[in-house]
Amino acid sequence: MDDNYEKIRLKIEKRYKQRSELVIHTIAFVLTNIMLWLFWMFTGGDYFPWPMFVTFGWGIGWISHFIEYYTKYGAGADRREDAIQREVESELARRGLYEKPKNENRLELTEDGEIEIIEDEASNQYRRN
Repeated sequence: MDDNYEKIRLKIEKRYKQRSELVIHTIAFVLTNIMLWLFWMFTGGDYFPWPMFVTFGWGIGWISHFIEYYTKYGAGADRREDAIQREVESELARRGLYEKPKNENRLELTEDGEIEIIEDEASNQYRRN
């Protein structure tokens, strides 16, 4: 049981770390770009707007970082997990290897591509009694 708590704790810490990295990246992007655009404006802004190279170049990297985080932890992640669960169940049912159990143990795809069984504690307690 302690092993499950350790896995959950590590998963939450990893998600928190990636979210804080995205926030730090956003703050650095915004502050640096504001500083560069103000520098350009107050040093004769009638010339070529060179800060746009930094804004667009770094902006592409920031958008990539945001999309990576959102697809992994955003609203689409739950839908993706449900779709994977349905696909696994339908494939096992098609092969005749699977009957939906009375308890609702879920199968989840790990980051390594392995299938992991997520057991519901309430279902296990009901089964024991």
